[in-house]
Amino acid sequence: MRWKPAPWPLLCVLLACVFWAAAVRAADLDAAIAVEMRHFPSQGLNGQDRGAFSGSAQVEMVLETGDSSRLVVTPFVRIDSDDDKRSHADLRELFLSTLGDDWELSVGFKQEFWGVVEFAHLVDIINQTDLVENIDGEDKLGQPMIQLSLLRTWGTLDLFALTGFRERTFPGRNGRLALPFEIDTHGARYASSKRQRRIDLAVRWSHQIGGLDIGLSQFHGTGRSPDFLLEQRQGGALPVLVPEYPVIDQTGVDAQYLRGNWAFKLEALSRGGQGERFVATATGLEYTIVGVFGTTVDLGLVGEYFHDERGKEAFDTLFQDDVAVGLRFGFNDANDSQLLLGVVRDTTSRETVMSVEGSRRIGDHLTVSVEARTFGGSHHLVRDAPQSWLADRGHAGAFLQNEDYAQVELKWFF
Repeated sequence: MRWKPAPWPLLCVLLACVFWAAAVRAADLDAAIAVEMRHFPSQGLNGQDRGAFSGSAQVEMVLETGDSSRLVVTPFVRIDSDDDKRSHADLRELFLSTLGDDWELSVGFKQEFWGVVEFAHLVDIINQTDLVENIDGEDKLGQPMIQLSLLRTWGTLDLFALTGFRERTFPGRNGRLALPFEIDTHGARYASSKRQRRIDLAVRWSHQIGGLDIGLSQFHGTGRSPDFLLEQRQGGALPVLVPEYPVIDQTGVDAQYLRGNWAFKLEALSRGGQGERFVATATGLEYTIVGVFGTTVDLGLVGEYFHDERGKEAFDTLFQDDVAVGLRFGFNDANDSQLLLGVVRDTTSRETVMSVEGSRRIGDHLTVSVEARTFGGSHHLVRDAPQSWLADRGHAGAFLQNEDYAQVELKWFF
């Protein structure tokens, strides 16, 4: 097992932030280093190792630059033992924010999250997914933008000019939870002639009315989720996948209504630009039992349903016609212990994903997190003929059938 080269330039930036913050006594500084260990019961489809180690570091610094302005800097770096594509660095955030009486202006790299559903986030469109971090899609790359927020009595209006596109990250040849083909990220194609220099536009209105939180959004620009072209390269034994980024229009709504111990959730979108315009929805509810069985533990019962009207043609998502159920445990102890158990099942193909996510603080500076996923309900791909995955439109997750894994992360905060 050989450690891949570190992304040294941004690693130096991360260390410089720490020393600079210490020198100027920044108003707020949070830093963390982590060690992550993964184990796979089976060898990868392309012969990848059954185990992997990685280390990561992140610094979040907030420096007050005036009475109404602040500078936020959040560099991140990971070094992986096997996957050179997972050894990467990113500026999660680097922006200057100025606050007025009823407005806020931010310029720079920033992260913006939209959505309310637990197991998938349909309407979240601003930031690109950092897929080498985790298959759940919740880790995002920093997005260069200009954001103007207008705070009014009738709600908050956010206006975005996204000044540059960032391509999705993918595991490399030695990475796990990867597609059965090599992905040629260097040859990525774009529907827009401006490629990564295109300026995308977005607007979102959000408001709280009693127990209802609602958001309406509109996005026009390069889609964060690529289509793929299968190409046979000269001298190559297997074809490669070439990402192709379309220009899309997306209208979205996300809403959550809280009533007593109940939470009702909705995400829906209408998108054009990736073939014919389509609609996708995610609905869910959660009921929280406070002090279950007379203990201090809170138990949340989660149920969600996902539907994409493209059906089998929706190869950019595994949530085509799926039901998800989950149990969320909040132990309300001094160590902030949490646990989430989930099962997602496709009602048509019967493909199933079961997951466990938990975390617990140890002392004042250390947190241990565990994560495990198992994939079932589909056939296993033939090692020497992964092309069969492309022909089987009803089993989009077939390539994951030998990718069950367990993961432990130790994170130290200082």
